[in-house]
Amino acid sequence: MSVYELAQKYYPRLWDKPRLEALVDAGRLTRAELNEITGEEEV
Repeated sequence: MSVYELAQKYYPRLWDKPRLEALVDAGRLTRAELNEITGEEEV
């Protein structure tokens, strides 16, 4: 299972937004994927 799939499964119940931001900073998740998972629009 990929990091993206895990993030979809566990957000927001087990992984909060700062956890996803850390994955973006580490290069394991893209900003677009984070926005898709959280339902936010990129500014």
